[in-house]
Amino acid sequence: MKVTKYVAVAAIAIATLTAVASASAQQSTPASYGTAKFESYADIDKIEQIKTVWDFNFADPKAVGMVFNNLASLLKATSEFGPRSIEPIKVVIVSHGPEIVVFAKKNYDKHREIVDRAASFAQQGVRFEICRNAAAAQGFKPEDLYGFTTVVPAGPYALAYWQAKGYSLNAVGATMPTAPINDLNRADIGKK
Repeated sequence: MKVTKYVAVAAIAIATLTAVASASAQQSTPASYGTAKFESYADIDKIEQIKTVWDFNFADPKAVGMVFNNLASLLKATSEFGPRSIEPIKVVIVSHGPEIVVFAKKNYDKHREIVDRAASFAQQGVRFEICRNAAAAQGFKPEDLYGFTTVVPAGPYALAYWQAKGYSLNAVGATMPTAPINDLNRADIGKK
């Protein structure tokens, strides 16, 4: 008698779990998740200014070009949606990895598109800072780099400085830690 009672209870439990699983599977269809809606931030104009420092430390120097797409999106969205103060956005890019070769004058032909975009961003107010240590490790002096860049004492120092001034850190896919010279930039470094 007891065995029959336990079998009956087990059968009911299995039937209940099967029904719940079936109902759950029926509810989890793509249509049941609804449709996304677009919205900006209603309080964006309460923010006077967006300030961000971008950490550039890429194993592949060509990554700079891809990341510039993110930067362009940020600048466009700020222009379109705000904030709407006199200076709505400030961007500082701190380059302290293998990608520094992109900013070396001698490599213009190889990185022309990226350099031209960087110069355009600089004209829009984006500040480009280059780590003195990483540049030196790659054989570059300040005079070897473009005039829209500024050489600073050290990349980590610059990132800490800007964050202390209220800039948010955007690592934007930086591949840290990365040695200043690798197989992807070795042909583009300066003379040591």
